[in-house]
Amino acid sequence: MARMAGVSTFFTSLVAQALGLPARAFERFFDADQQHKLKIVRYPEVAGAGADDDDDACARQGVGPHKDSMLTSYLLQASGQAGLQAQNAEGAWVDCVPREGTLVVAVGQGLEALTGGVCRSTTHRVLSPRPGDGPRYSVPFFQGVSYDASFEEMEVPEAVRALSRVRGELKDDVEFTFRKGRWGHLGEATLANRVKSHPDVGERWVSR
Repeated sequence: MARMAGVSTFFTSLVAQALGLPARAFERFFDADQQHKLKIVRYPEVAGAGADDDDDACARQGVGPHKDSMLTSYLLQASGQAGLQAQNAEGAWVDCVPREGTLVVAVGQGLEALTGGVCRSTTHRVLSPRPGDGPRYSVPFFQGVSYDASFEEMEVPEAVRALSRVRGELKDDVEFTFRKGRWGHLGEATLANRVKSHPDVGERWVSR
């Protein structure tokens, strides 16, 4: 956990420099003893799954389309089965093929919000294995931030913002939760995103 915390902090320092900001620009959003989250996920085989088409994607749903909440997340695909998919600018789903010794990095909604849309959050989903493929294992690490940090926008240079506008609009299946002016703190936006992703849990524990 400590090693991944260091990796995530170093990575976001590189992002800051790529945006023309000081390397430590994001550090004000972290607590002194910042908590992160790591878990081990097992996706069992799904009975009755067939060819790769839209209906099959629904039948094989391991995790539906979503965007992670905070700055960055890192995924070790611990077994050889494909399953993780990211949505590209045209709205098509692209396989993130497992490669030994690598991590898949996803941009979170918090990073998109703080950079004024320059770093766009990654829409992704997971398909469970077909019968006979065996269970799929993955180990995701989610970089934490201070939930009390103010919901603000970084002073990204205009030249960098202009480059991002050239890309135009993306086709995206997932609504963006971290909208400017809607929330006062990152923690509020994170809670809203979690309730949206897990409405049954939100109905039981949050709405009362």
